[in-house]
This record gives sequence, structure tokens and C-alpha cells, in this order.
Amino acid sequence: MNDIRLRAVTDDDAPFLTFIMNTDAVLNALNELPTQLEDWVCAIREWKHDEDEEDYIICNGETAVGWLGINNLESIDKKAYLKLAAILPEYHNRGIGFAAINQIIEMLRQRSYQKLALYTDLENHKARACYQKCGFEVVETFTEEMANGKTVARCMMEMVL
Repeated sequence: MNDIRLRAVTDDDAPFLTFIMNTDAVLNALNELPTQLEDWVCAIREWKHDEDEEDYIICNGETAVGWLGINNLESIDKKAYLKLAAILPEYHNRGIGFAAINQIIEMLRQRSYQKLALYTDLENHKARACYQKCGFEVVETFTEEMANGKTVARCMMEMVL
């Protein structure tokens, strides 16, 4: 059984974030562009001062296997967003995403949030299946031009907490 836990991102996580976010499978799944270490050093520095956002490293035991971020935490309507969930490909299909997202759901419930929403690609069937297993439902579909220039069919998924 996996020992999945979340820990807050620290300055020391910039190399891991650089690695995971430059992994081909992650870049392709998220339609992102490659990044540099300095991008993550700067991002972490900004996150420390942003009360509207929290970022976590997903750990399997002591091993960092993913990154998860939530934002919109200062919203009046208490609707948070899962801004990103990325897991290293070699750790897919082990229930890690499900476990990590459920920890976020429980944390948000304890903090009296009303809803959690996210955006994902319609063609990202594995991610959508995981989100649906966690209790999310598709509430909107649309197309969007992504960072890598692709126009992609997307959806917003939402759950009541």
C-alpha cells in the first residue's frame, strides 16, 4: 500500500519541480512548455507571499512523486480550484493522484470551502477518470489555446464539498 502524503513546497523543491515539469509525458498531458530551474525558484518565492494559493509535493513515503496546487483560496464564495496535479509517469495507475486529491478535499472541507473545481483536457481520459472517482463532475466544455500553442477541447469539473 502506498504511503501518500502531502507536504508544502519549499525552496529545496525547485529542482524537483523543474524535473517533473520538463518530463515529456507531463509536458504533453498539460500542454505546457519546458521551464528552467530559475522559473521554479522565482515561482516558489512568489507562492510564499500569495495567500490565495498553496502548493504541495506529493510524496510516496519519503519519495517526491508529484506536485499539486490549489488556488482561489481567498474567494468570497469559498470555491477553490485544483490548479494543477502532476505525477511522475512511473507512479501512474497506483492510486496516488486519488489519494492526494482526497487529502486536499478533506483539508478544504475542514476549512469550510463549499466547492472545488478544476480544468482538464477532454482527451486526458486517465485524469478525468481519477477526478470523477474523487467526486468531480463535468459542468462545462470549451476549447482553449494552451501554452504550447495547441487548441484543445477542455472541460471544467466541479464538486460540492
